[in-house]
Amino acid sequence: MPIAEQITSYTSWVAQTSYLDYTRVITMRLESGTTVYIGFPQDRPADWLQFPLPGAVILYMTADQYDDVYHILQTEDPAFCTAIDGSVLGLQVGAVHTQLDLSIGEPTGEGYHDQSLEALVVRAQQHRAGTGQT
Repeated sequence: MPIAEQITSYTSWVAQTSYLDYTRVITMRLESGTTVYIGFPQDRPADWLQFPLPGAVILYMTADQYDDVYHILQTEDPAFCTAIDGSVLGLQVGAVHTQLDLSIGEPTGEGYHDQSLEALVVRAQQHRAGTGQT
């Protein structure tokens, strides 16, 4: 489960197919070797975040998010990925983002009850450290 993990490479394609209900895909390789596949259908499916195998994440974002994700990958160095399954904090998160400033201590807003990505990442890292996961 990648938490604010650096993206080391990516590929993208835009195509019409007879077998997918979406036309855009970005596949990313993370620092740990994890592969993240992002499909961009018009409507996000109910099973929008999947962890089918160790080291693999399937994420579906809506078609209108493709340009935003591609822009981050093109313009930000480094760029990061976070994919948190529902077993952590009861929340699911799939994000491509710039580096988060986690050095400021407790996140602003409502502290650790805040729903910002930074707050969720801090809580997920604490959860992982408490369970001994890497």
